[in-house]
Amino acid sequence: MSEIKNKLVEFIIPTYNRKEPLKSMLASLVAQTDNDWAASVIIDNMISSEETFASAEICNSFKDKRIKVSFTDHRYNDWGHTPREMGKQASKADYIIMTGDDNYYTPNFVYELRKASELNPGMIYWDMVHSHYDYAYFKCTPAFNQIDMGAFATRNDLAKQIKLNTSYAADGEFVQKFVQKFGIKTTYKINKVLFVHN
Repeated sequence: MSEIKNKLVEFIIPTYNRKEPLKSMLASLVAQTDNDWAASVIIDNMISSEETFASAEICNSFKDKRIKVSFTDHRYNDWGHTPREMGKQASKADYIIMTGDDNYYTPNFVYELRKASELNPGMIYWDMVHSHYDYAYFKCTPAFNQIDMGAFATRNDLAKQIKLNTSYAADGEFVQKFVQKFGIKTTYKINKVLFVHN
């Protein structure tokens, strides 16, 4: 895994054969008004294939050094959670966001995260528009079934202390363990919709 240093936030993005959603996701990052971000795209398949190379080419087409590409040693096929854990452990950013290749962030997202990070909370979270609810407003809270992968950032040093499970609901389980370990007072909410879950 490539080390990405001295960035406020790193997006950990597992992907496998979803080229167009990945392109939209990365475009939302390149469009950020604040440049203090990095992205680690982890392709869940090291086997040479047309799909694998196409995903890597999409990343490289942005010609942005903040976007790094790596491959897993084999296909894990566990909703992207093993690649996320790999990316989390390798990250050097202040905050990490374990997200998906089909999500989208508003252009002011990193700017809003920077303002919130000045308080040095353990977890920062925000509201979203959620595809599972006909793209309706979804109010997030740091609790199981009340937040999704991609709708929260965790301080890197704290995130590394909690292993991400490989179950479908690993995002809710991670948040639940985080709050149990570090306390609800370590969390901070940005009361804005900054994220589209696709």
